[in-house]
Amino acid sequence: MISERWLIDLIVYIYTLSLLFFFSDLLHPNRRAHWLALGLLVVVWLAQILFFAFRLASWFPALTSFDALFFYSWVLITLTLVINAVYRMDLFVFSANLISFIVMAINLFVARDSASPVSEILLSELVFIHVTMAFVAYAAFSLSAVFAVFYLLGNFLLKRKKWNRVLRLLPSLDRLQSFFHRWVMIGVPLMLLSMLLGLVWLHQKFPGTPWYDPKITGSLLVLITYGLQLYFRLSGKWRGRRLAWWNLLSFFVVLLNLWISGTGLSFHRWL
Repeated sequence: MISERWLIDLIVYIYTLSLLFFFSDLLHPNRRAHWLALGLLVVVWLAQILFFAFRLASWFPALTSFDALFFYSWVLITLTLVINAVYRMDLFVFSANLISFIVMAINLFVARDSASPVSEILLSELVFIHVTMAFVAYAAFSLSAVFAVFYLLGNFLLKRKKWNRVLRLLPSLDRLQSFFHRWVMIGVPLMLLSMLLGLVWLHQKFPGTPWYDPKITGSLLVLITYGLQLYFRLSGKWRGRRLAWWNLLSFFVVLLNLWISGTGLSFHRWL
């Protein structure tokens, strides 16, 4: 629809302005720039909700690759707004939304033309819930990875006694470690539930489909790597830098799993 395309373009332009104001505020702290950036981000968030209203009104409960990645972007914005309301972390908000913007921009070029028609396979409430829960889990893992990067950066700067503005913008190392651990605790059960729903649907719809599909194997590997992180953290065997590096390795597995979705290696090819 022309109205949808116009709305998407408007979202991109406003999102760009928001990130520019955030970046300006980070370089040269300015209260007006900060509130403009936040205000524009809220406008983007509301515009994305309007976009989903357009889509769901005509296609519910369908979900295309374009919608899924757009939903991922919306979840990241939602979570960063909530985090910013509770903890003032400007550098985190900018970094997380930069990831969200890049995903949305790539989505526009790669998946925009595939937004319709909707595959018959996706016309299922179970699949809709399965996919949305998976992308909320991916968003949680993304935020965890951002905090892990911040932890490694803060640790690097502290060891070399570089007392610069970046270090002042970062929370304490203990808090950063707590943050990337908590987001993993949120992402793992969501990913597990998403997989269980997906397997139930697969068994009902295609009982002969092998369970050793690359996408299923990749999702299991994601659960294993993040599950090990929880085990290492809760058992006290690993802390600090080891956990942060393992977190980034686990996030690489997430990216690999998403890449599998876009290839012909799996029945998840629609992504």
